[in-house]
Amino acid sequence: ILAYSPLQRGLLTGKITPDYPFAPGDNRPETPHFKINNLIKTNKFLDKIKPLAEEKGATLSQLVIAWTLCQPGITVALVGARNEEQVKQNAGALDVKLSADELDKINRELGKLELKLD
Repeated sequence: ILAYSPLQRGLLTGKITPDYPFAPGDNRPETPHFKINNLIKTNKFLDKIKPLAEEKGATLSQLVIAWTLCQPGITVALVGARNEEQVKQNAGALDVKLSADELDKINRELGKLELKLD
């Protein structure tokens, strides 16, 4: 199974906060995941898992990609990048090893995330 856009178009990088200045023509603010209430909730989720990323010496992006690759059946995570630095950073996710307890912690926090997507 191929996981498409596991960083949710940048949302799960931790860089897109409720006051993020989207460029003209960027359609992300028009999509449900990027509506203000969902941005707030998603950033609270990221705040909960950020300490784990820091413990691992990883970025949030790397943690999310590593978590994605640990999901049953997932063999590929198709991750976009805007520049060479992002490509290298994303590839670093392959060095992030997550224990069963760490996966459970992320899953528990993810289970609390209730987004309104309509």
